[in-house]
Amino acid sequence: MFRSRPVFASRVAVAAVVVAMSVTPLAVTVAASAAPTAGRVFTGDYSGGNFSQWPSVQNKSYNGPGTGYVPTYSASIVPDATYGQAARFEVRSGDAPSFGEGERSEVAAGNDTGGFEGQARWYQFATKFDSTFPQNHASLGWGLTNQWHQDVSIGSPPVGWYVSQRNGYWSLVVNKQSLPGADLETLSIFDTPLDVGSWHDVKMQINWSASDATGWIKLWLNGVRQTFANGADTYFVRTLIPGTSTVYYKEGYYREQMQPTGVVFHAGFRCATEEGAL
Repeated sequence: MFRSRPVFASRVAVAAVVVAMSVTPLAVTVAASAAPTAGRVFTGDYSGGNFSQWPSVQNKSYNGPGTGYVPTYSASIVPDATYGQAARFEVRSGDAPSFGEGERSEVAAGNDTGGFEGQARWYQFATKFDSTFPQNHASLGWGLTNQWHQDVSIGSPPVGWYVSQRNGYWSLVVNKQSLPGADLETLSIFDTPLDVGSWHDVKMQINWSASDATGWIKLWLNGVRQTFANGADTYFVRTLIPGTSTVYYKEGYYREQMQPTGVVFHAGFRCATEEGAL
C-alpha cells in the first residue's frame, strides 16, 4: 500500500488496490463562512470572479488563502453559459507541490462544510470533465475531484467522488475506517459515466455519523433522485471516522503522478442545514 503525506489527504482503490494518503494541516486559519441566507453555511460558487470565497487554494505553486491567490493555469476562473462563472482546474504531469506527493490543484473550505455526529447537511455543486480528460483513469492510477476530509491529518476522506474506480466513470466512494488511517473497506456506492463536456449537477444530503446504522447519504443527479449500488435510495454507512469530530469539503483535481493532462471544472458549491437554503 502506497502512503504519501500531502497537505490534505485522499485515497482511492484502483481495481483491488487501496491507496491511502496522510496530510499535514495548512498553516492558514480556516474560519467559518458568513451565511448569506438563513440555513446557508457556505457558498463557494466563484461568483466574484476569483477564489476569495475559499479559505485555501493548493496547487504546485501556491498553498494559502484564496484571497491571496493570483490565477495560473493550475486554477483559474472562466465564464460559463450555465453558471456564469466556473473554476477551471488543470493538472499536468509533474504538478506535485513541494508540500506533498501526488499531483493536485484544489480549493478547500472550513469545518462549517461538515457536520458533527448526528447532524445532517445539504450540498449542491456541479462538476464537468473537459473533453480531453483521460477516460482510462483507473488504469493510470488514483484520482478524485470532490471530497469531505476528516478534521485530522491522518487517513483518507470518508466520502469522496473518484475518477479511478472504473475507466470512464465518476464514482461516489465511502472509505470505511475504524480509526483515522485504519482501513476497513472501500465502497463504491454509485457510478455514472464521465460524460465529458457536460455538467454533472449534484445534490446530496449526508447525515454525518461514525455509526453504520446512523450515518447515511442521499443523492440527486441532474435533478433525479438516485439509487445506490445496493438498490436503496438512502445508503446507510458511517460517514465520519471514529476518533474524528467532523469533515471539511474540497474540490478540484487530485491524482497519482501520471502523464496525461487533466482538466476539471467546478461550479455552484453550496452547503446548508436545510434543502431550501441551497
